[in-house]
Amino acid sequence: MSAPESQNPQMPLACPSCGRLIEVLVINPAGELIGCEECADAFGLAGGTMSLDEWNATEVVNTVLERYALTDWIVSKPAPTETQHPRAHYWVITSGSRRYFLKRFHDWYPSASIRYTHSLLTHLAGQALPVPRWVPDRSGASYTELGGACWALYEALPGKQANEREWMWGRPKAAEMLATLHVALEGFAPEGEPFQPWNAWTLETVDRVLESWPPHTDLSPHLLEFVRERLAVRYFGSLYPELPKLVVHGDYVASNVLWRGEAVSANICGILDFERAHPDTALFDFAWGLGDRRPPLLRATVATYSRVRPLSPIEREAMPEALLLGGLMGIDMQMTYFGDMEEVTRLAQDLAMLIRDLEPLRKAVALKAAPVR
Repeated sequence: MSAPESQNPQMPLACPSCGRLIEVLVINPAGELIGCEECADAFGLAGGTMSLDEWNATEVVNTVLERYALTDWIVSKPAPTETQHPRAHYWVITSGSRRYFLKRFHDWYPSASIRYTHSLLTHLAGQALPVPRWVPDRSGASYTELGGACWALYEALPGKQANEREWMWGRPKAAEMLATLHVALEGFAPEGEPFQPWNAWTLETVDRVLESWPPHTDLSPHLLEFVRERLAVRYFGSLYPELPKLVVHGDYVASNVLWRGEAVSANICGILDFERAHPDTALFDFAWGLGDRRPPLLRATVATYSRVRPLSPIEREAMPEALLLGGLMGIDMQMTYFGDMEEVTRLAQDLAMLIRDLEPLRKAVALKAAPVR
């Protein structure tokens, strides 16, 4: 977990949109700062509110840190980056020359799922993968409980997040790292339990979310009926049961990959946020954050991935339908979680173009037949 140097938490906080100092903050469900109440209303963004004291949580954070073998620590909040707003549940901790991240888990995130995540991190660190290492508290536990919440401290990783353009061109390298991650997780059974709401999607999940969506001009009943039928017959009906399963990252997106270096010469130096890890097909990580609806880019991504972990013929056959499911998952996240209808419109248009290109995408990732001699 990593962030650039940031402001002292005692300093006033300005709204990122209008620049006014704010005492009441609006945050989205991920804990990211939206801004002041007026800007949140103007942009039509849904979120909860918290006071500046709750945002900084100076007293409780210092009490938590007393449970760790740190000295002379300095607490600050993560500064905004090009790809991510400041977040309510994270703090940057500096102790001497060492930097850490302190995370407060949401009340609804069970302790069994924290154990699941930390078991994964321990395993992957043992495989020399660049993941955050949790810091044991004075009792040796991987997390601590205080004030009705669970807290964990992690060693900070170096590197920066890619913007949208950098992520597009960096996808082949990101695919190579994802394949390395999947190889390390094949056959591994973490301790604890994955968080059920972020588990593998089923046809029942699809039906439930489609029924919950309000009408939207860019999501016609005909389009949604096509997607639902295609997933029912092709993906869940015949392909998914035969796909190999393993523990997947669950949120392999640009904001959770750190890079060192510039442009095309950059290398991945960190993989963050495993809270959504769960058993599934490897295609989930393509569908959620790494796949592309443009055949040439998807071909390049799959080719690089397959040099480390070759995709089986059935995984290649199922890739377009997995991307179709990913399109629904992205819309549902914006529709029901963030309430960003402008992003729903963009994703709905992407879904329509994905439907148009299903067969070109299948051809793009298919294994080429060996030449006849």
